[in-house]
Amino acid sequence: MKFNNREEFLTNAGIFEFSLLVVALILGWVCSVQPTEYVIFSWKPLIYGLLAALPLFVIFMAIEQLPISSVQKVQQTVLDAMGRFLAGCNHLELALLALLAGIGEEILFRGFLMTWIESFAGYYWGLVISSLAFGLMHAVTWVYTIFATAAGFYFGFVFDITGERNLLAPIATHAFYDYLAFLVIVYEARKTQPDEPDPKESEQESFEW
Repeated sequence: MKFNNREEFLTNAGIFEFSLLVVALILGWVCSVQPTEYVIFSWKPLIYGLLAALPLFVIFMAIEQLPISSVQKVQQTVLDAMGRFLAGCNHLELALLALLAGIGEEILFRGFLMTWIESFAGYYWGLVISSLAFGLMHAVTWVYTIFATAAGFYFGFVFDITGERNLLAPIATHAFYDYLAFLVIVYEARKTQPDEPDPKESEQESFEW
């Protein structure tokens, strides 16, 4: 999908993430599963979820330093796809986009898919299949798919991190991690493209995402 400017990127990205929530609710209705059943507000899973984002982010930063061509290709692909658009966003826009991603993707993959598969195949199959599906949805490159699948497993474990299943925990982990990753992308984008683009050029050029 191509976008011509920041506003178009944010609008379409927001619609996409919100559509995942709608898909989760529809599939839940069809399969007699309530995807939001485990969305229960409590400070404990929220705090645990936020803290759980930190080791994931540290791993992300460590992987970024690896002098491996396939890893560097992922970095460049993400930077080319989103860097210029995210660089023009303020903190609130980045936080809202990250929150939408956390809510939409976690309710679909953990709230619906994982719990639905668990209902007839057990916990481990639910964790494995939902994580693989999560990775495939992020199939930008094969390396990125592997990273996303591993993250899916991590979010699945965080789902039960407090001992009492609560979807608020992986939503918080996912959203906070995405926000921190966005900040890194913004930093890298502004470092490589420090000058503001000419508005007329922005209208003529488009970038893929």
